[in-house]
Amino acid sequence: MKIQKITFILLVAALCVACTPQKPVKTIENLKSAITGETGANAKYTLFSQIAQNEGYPNISKMFAAAAAAEAVHIKNHNAVLVKLGEQEFKPAVPEIKSGTTAENLKAAIEGETYEFTTMYAEFLETAKTEKCADAVTTFTWAKDAEKKHAQLYSASLSSLTTNGNDGGVSTMWYVCPKCGNLYDNITGVQSCEFCSTNATSFQQF
Repeated sequence: MKIQKITFILLVAALCVACTPQKPVKTIENLKSAITGETGANAKYTLFSQIAQNEGYPNISKMFAAAAAAEAVHIKNHNAVLVKLGEQEFKPAVPEIKSGTTAENLKAAIEGETYEFTTMYAEFLETAKTEKCADAVTTFTWAKDAEKKHAQLYSASLSSLTTNGNDGGVSTMWYVCPKCGNLYDNITGVQSCEFCSTNATSFQQF
């Protein structure tokens, strides 16, 4: 009888261990890597905004300021998932930022965003899905979609700058979705964010 009781206790203990959800270790690492990248992007775009202003491109300056705010949204979202997973908020050191002329900075921004949405976030998403971390899938998807949109807007701004020699063809107003970091150069007719459905009245304006 005693042996049966011990066997039962061991069986229950084994089942409890088996049912305990394991932490998505790789996704946690990826969240921290993403925060490191977004922290650098936030600092980079803040600097690029100042350079554009100094070079006489106020519209591009606003775009970069809005983009910096968008990257801060991604940092906030990634950290929220970390905390939900039982981790501490991650605050990496700001890396050294390299910069050039506004045209060069736009090219660098396009390259950076293209890497993020085609490679980095694409890989992070697959891992999060494999580890069944739904919250990470959401924040990585929002960031991936937003970075793709950012790259498209930077490309259009670079084309306008190259063609006209000024930023007169770049929007004078920019808007950031505070929930997912989506970036808009025009919200005429926009009722809600295309990525997260946040009402357009909540968008941050630059």
